[in-house]
Amino acid sequence: MDAPVAGLVPDAHAGAHLLATPRSRGAARTPVDALARAWFAGAAWTTPPGGGGAARPMAGARFRGVVPDGVVAPGELRLAEGARVVGPFALTPPQTQALGLAGGGAEAFALHVDHPDARLAPRARTGAWADTSTGTSTGSVTDDRDGLVRAFPAGLPQGLELRVLGWAVAAARRVGGAVVADGRTVLTPDPASGVDLTLYSAHVLGPDDALGVLRTTVPGAGVVVVRPGADGLAEYVLSGETPYDGAVRLEARRVARVPLALDGLDWREHGPHAYRLTWVPTEPDELAVERPSGLHVIARSRARVLLARLAAMLQGRLAGTLVDDGGFVVRDLDLDERLSPAAAPTARFWV
Repeated sequence: MDAPVAGLVPDAHAGAHLLATPRSRGAARTPVDALARAWFAGAAWTTPPGGGGAARPMAGARFRGVVPDGVVAPGELRLAEGARVVGPFALTPPQTQALGLAGGGAEAFALHVDHPDARLAPRARTGAWADTSTGTSTGSVTDDRDGLVRAFPAGLPQGLELRVLGWAVAAARRVGGAVVADGRTVLTPDPASGVDLTLYSAHVLGPDDALGVLRTTVPGAGVVVVRPGADGLAEYVLSGETPYDGAVRLEARRVARVPLALDGLDWREHGPHAYRLTWVPTEPDELAVERPSGLHVIARSRARVLLARLAAMLQGRLAGTLVDDGGFVVRDLDLDERLSPAAAPTARFWV
């Protein structure tokens, strides 16, 4: 076990995967049901959380205390047929600290999959989980920036279980939370590891105008390719090298489907035109490791600000809605936090 994480949830949920989220501004603006709807089309509370009242003692030595004031009775959130989330369960400050979460309070949700597929033996691990927000692959066993191979040495989950885990890790990254795989192994994805952004807009920006935007921050940027789209509009890729931090790419195309996170918005708030901003580091392989080098982390922090600045300029020109690489909507406050990081990056510094 990576950390003393026994007793985070009641015994009925022992051994389940857990999603822990801090009680912070970030978690408050993105509740767990909104996070779920970004990946699962029918996600909804079947039994909403409720209750409250004074603190109450919990039976058994494992709880070592009481439930804090204001705790709500757990609810049940349906993700998909055969998959559900139960919670929240309040965590104490020591439990929050054991999970490596910032702040003094957090809550946990138990993730249940009724009939999980058999886990693959280590030698058979190939494949990836599907991002239900975009219909594309978001990770694989060779892309292990979140530590899933470490968490499942005897065999990687498959099918719906892997999809639920992929969502939980993306959600944890979004709100600064953690995932406890099988109730044992702690995964704490770095919120700053999410750099790429996509603007979905109802308006068209041609390659020359887009190149002008990109050159405001990457002066040497140029056109990689321009090709006619199916509707006669140009699709294009632009790219430019930064002095120290790798390259920035801007890809524009009309898409047939938009992320699930946009489903609740009026179509005029996003439209079908996708402008994807991507960071290409000098050592791309470091994108796929759980603990990249310090040099990579420093470059990534600068690239994250750079892409946020470009995204803000594009959005100011085209309107539309931004989505991060986890499939979640990026609001103004989220973008402001990218533009003004609260602290310098931290990492194990090795080169």
